[in-house]
Parts: sequence; C-alpha cells; structure tokens
Amino acid sequence: MSIAIGLVLASVGEVQSQTNGLSIYDDGLVNGFNDWSWASRNLLNMSPVHSGVVSISVTAKAWEALWFHHAEMSTADYASLSLWANGGEHGLQVLEIRSFLGGKVQTGYALSVLPPNQWKQYTIPLAKLGVADVTNFTGFQFVLRAGDTDMFYVDDIQLDAKPPPSAAATKPKSVPPLMVASAAQPVQPTPVPAMAKMTTPAPAAQTTEQAIWWIAGSLLVIITLLACLVLLFWRKNPASMAMVKAPGEAGSEPSSAEEWRQRAITAEAMAGKQGQMLREKIMPELAEFAKQSLVQGLYTQRNSLLETQQKAQLALADLESRLASLQLPLQERIRAYEKRIAELEKEVETQGEEMRELTRATLMLVRRKLEDERATERTQSRFN
Repeated sequence: MSIAIGLVLASVGEVQSQTNGLSIYDDGLVNGFNDWSWASRNLLNMSPVHSGVVSISVTAKAWEALWFHHAEMSTADYASLSLWANGGEHGLQVLEIRSFLGGKVQTGYALSVLPPNQWKQYTIPLAKLGVADVTNFTGFQFVLRAGDTDMFYVDDIQLDAKPPPSAAATKPKSVPPLMVASAAQPVQPTPVPAMAKMTTPAPAAQTTEQAIWWIAGSLLVIITLLACLVLLFWRKNPASMAMVKAPGEAGSEPSSAEEWRQRAITAEAMAGKQGQMLREKIMPELAEFAKQSLVQGLYTQRNSLLETQQKAQLALADLESRLASLQLPLQERIRAYEKRIAELEKEVETQGEEMRELTRATLMLVRRKLEDERATERTQSRFN
C-alpha cells in the first residue's frame, strides 16, 4: 500500500518552484528530488504533521541519514535551505546538514538540538553549506550526528528564494550607444509557481462589523452636513433679522407688549417658512444619499460573506484533492479530516477577526465532509 501511495505522490509532486522557493518535500518528494536515504524512515507519516497531510518520520542510528538527491542544478535563484523538525517524545537529537556538488560532499553544518514534541523551523544560508550560486548542486543529507535514536520528524523542506533586488540595485546604468548590442543578454524564463500546501486562504475584504461601522459613519456625516447648512442659511440671511424688527422702526426697542407679540409671530412665521424650504430642497437629497449608503453597505457585506464562503469551499476542495491523490483507506481519510478540524479549532481561537470568519466557514465545511465520510463508513459496515 505504501508503495502505491508513493507512486501517486511522485506523479502528483512534479511541480515547479514556488514564489517563495523550491519545495524538496511537500507531502512527498517533489521537483525532481529522489530518496537515497539509508536510515529507517517513512515519507508518509500521518502524525505529527507540521502542515498538509503527511510528514517524514525517521528512526536513525548515529551517522545514518536522510539523503535527497537531485540531478545537477543551479542554485543561483536561492538563498537558503529551510525545514521544520520535531524531536518526538524525548528530542535532543543533533542533525548535521551536508550538501553535494557534482556528487561530492561539502562541509557539514550542525543544527541546534531538536525540541521534544514541538515543531521548530531551521534556516541555513546556502553559503554556509558551500552551495551558493553554483550550477552543479546535487542534493542534501540530514545526518543524525548525536542524541537518542528515538523517532524524530521532518516536514516542509525547501530552498528559499532570494529576496527581490531593491529599486536602486535594479536601476539600469547608462550604456554608450556602441555598447548596447554587445551588452544585451538573453532573457531568462520566469519560474512557474508550484502548488503550495493547503493553508488558510487570504482574509476576506470586509467583515460584517466593518460594514456596520461604515454605515454609521455615513449617517454621522449626513447629520453634520445638515447642521452646517442650517447654520450657513441663518448667517447669510440678514433680511430675516430685519423682518423680525418690523413693525417698529429698524434698530428701535419695542415700546409695548403688542410690538413684542408681533415680532414673535413674525419670527415664528419666518422660522416655519425656512424650515419648510429646507425640508423641500435638502431633505429629499439627504434621504436618497442615506438610502444609497445603506444599500452600498449591505451590498458590501453580502459580497464579503460570499467571498468568505467561496474561499472556504476552495480550502475544502484542496484538502479533498490531496486525500484523493494519496488514495487513503476510509479510516485514514476520517482521521485526516478529524486532524484538520482540530487544527482549525485552534486557529479560530488565535486569529484576528477577519481570518476568524474564514476559518469558521472552512471548519463548518470540513465538519460536514467528516459526517459524510462517517455515514459512508456506517453504510459499508452495515452491508459487510
């Protein structure tokens, strides 16, 4: 069974370099790397796993090693080697990384001791391994140099890409006209990104809470504009103040209660007239603006929910595709779904609000798929 799974992984694993590097082990050896190891190992270990579905388990004696060989290749595009390792129950193993040029071993580099029951990432510059910017690189060995021979685990091995050059470094220098033809260089093909391991997708555009705050802010702006318009109208209408002073002489003080009453009636009439003008001219436009703002907010919220659902479905489809490529038995698939559910539940507790919404949607879909698999298992057991 393990041989058949390995053949499937070999056919599926021929992928190109990722945007962040070239994978060596990604749920199986990929990109032309082959297993030349002489230590006891399992390239399809189900638990523990750093990411994806499987990892590598190793039970090695002193100076036994994993060995991943490749035909001669260039390392000009890569800066370092990175991997994740787990020391297992007791940990404290010491691994030495050895690189090869044209089949000849180079100077080794010892890692710090592996932590027990915990994943740790190690990143080693290719310059320290003696294979930086070469054209005849042929692979790596991971040698158990010291420590217990208890089982340890390795996952997510890759060559990390060099960082892009800065703008100053990429700015072309002036070239004399007669030198242009001789300085021209052939264009190198751009590497095609590889299929990365399934991770939680990018955050959704906006959450429900953000849409609500956006609508509330729009309404606050509308109220502020209305208050400013009313203030400007009163300040730029001196005629209304002159009318308040009638029927007495302009600038004179009221001489009787009757004049005070007339002035109050006139002011009340003017205020009512101006209020009616505001309602007829401004309020319809403000109401239309508020309606459009509310509709836009609801539309944005709906798009955000749809996008989150689509990304959750893509994440589930990716997991199903990987499990299908491994051709695992029904019981193994159920354990894989249960493991992914546990990972997602931990992510919900630690992630930010935007990622949490997406993770919850993915978790709901994976739970449904697990129920379907369990129903299939019950049906098979009934007929057997």
